Amino acid sequence: VTLGMFAAAEQAALFSARREAGRDMVALYPPPPLPPPTSAAGAETVRQAEREGLTLVTSGSSNTGYKNVTFKPKERSKKYELRVRVGGELLRLGRFATA
Repeated sequence: VTLGMFAAAEQAALFSARREAGRDMVALYPPPPLPPPTSAAGAETVRQAEREGLTLVTSGSSNTGYKNVTFKPKERSKKYELRVRVGGELLRLGRFATA
């Protein structure tokens, strides 16, 4: 299942935040600070998330700094991948060309 293609890791993280915004989740700990934007498109995406009242979900275990977004350096193009777990099944929602 692919739901979108994005130009920056931040755009994929925004998509993930939008998806999760409908859930009632209580954070036990404050999230780590956002990593610096990886590009001008990434910086604009962070501003867009703020305008929408969304928070990009960070992750200390992801190599991009964003939950569900992974950097795959060996790929020729579309080096960023967004994957989520739904009902115990891992779904790849898209790959992205640039950060």
